[in-house]
Amino acid sequence: MNYFPDEVVEHVFDFITSHKDRNSVSLVCKSWYKIERYSRQRVFIGNCYSITPQRLIARFPGLKSLTLKGKPHFADFNLVPHDWGGFVDPWIKALAKSRIGLEELRLKRMVVSDDSLELLSRSFPNFKSLVLVSCEGFTTDGVAAIAANCRFLRELDLQENEVEDHRGHWLSCFPESCTSLVSLNFACLKGEINLASLERLVARSPNLKSLRLNRVVPLDTLQKLLMRAPQLVDLGIGSYVDDPSSEVFSKLKAVIQLCNSIRSLSGFLEVAPCCMSAIYPICENLTFLNLSYAPGLQDTGLYWRQRTRSCSFNL
Repeated sequence: MNYFPDEVVEHVFDFITSHKDRNSVSLVCKSWYKIERYSRQRVFIGNCYSITPQRLIARFPGLKSLTLKGKPHFADFNLVPHDWGGFVDPWIKALAKSRIGLEELRLKRMVVSDDSLELLSRSFPNFKSLVLVSCEGFTTDGVAAIAANCRFLRELDLQENEVEDHRGHWLSCFPESCTSLVSLNFACLKGEINLASLERLVARSPNLKSLRLNRVVPLDTLQKLLMRAPQLVDLGIGSYVDDPSSEVFSKLKAVIQLCNSIRSLSGFLEVAPCCMSAIYPICENLTFLNLSYAPGLQDTGLYWRQRTRSCSFNL
């Protein structure tokens, strides 16, 4: 393909989405190495110590999306020393200094500080997506900085992190002009949140497709959120406890029947099995159901399989 113009080869490379395949094509010849270097926007690094931030920046000056892993997977079982490392701070400082147009950052098992999140939020004006999985070291103050300063934020996904909750104000830090959210996940947070701010944020996010709540969001607020976001495709429910004969439960049941777009259902961090009847109307539409965190529902797997025959399970 060396007889093709570089622009044509670069266009062909755009169809190669696998990180492994992109690495392979860069080894074919010097010409492909150069084209791949300047056209690559998404990079995956499975070990944060396998390369320096400076080398990454020099290698891929057009970087927009970075996935970075720190501690090995057995850190999930407390088999890694506390001072092992995995700090993201040097990476964010180097990226900010280089003026790379970073838009997406995904971190797993990294040590993240509030200062790092503050710097991230102020250094990249077009930043759109932050995903933190099994990370530690930060508080809701850092999350508030992301909410306040990232004007085009589309995704804020906090999965199984150890987060120190200073106060539940971070949701109120989203500016009124923020209407771009597509995915919001704060199921791992344990502290109180500003329910009114959450309702307003959901109401002004017409493109919101994924919403995963923590256990402090009550059923009456869930009902209001579903009224404002019937377009949801992925729903994670935190607290699901109420009296089935209550007015709140009746309203929730009526609203859920209108949520025909939901395909993925998870959460139920606190659940009363007698309340699950409200979910039945949307079961036939589900393609994924995760009850692994739902106390008392794991033994009902066969029953749910009968109601959701085309659905994949995690029990």
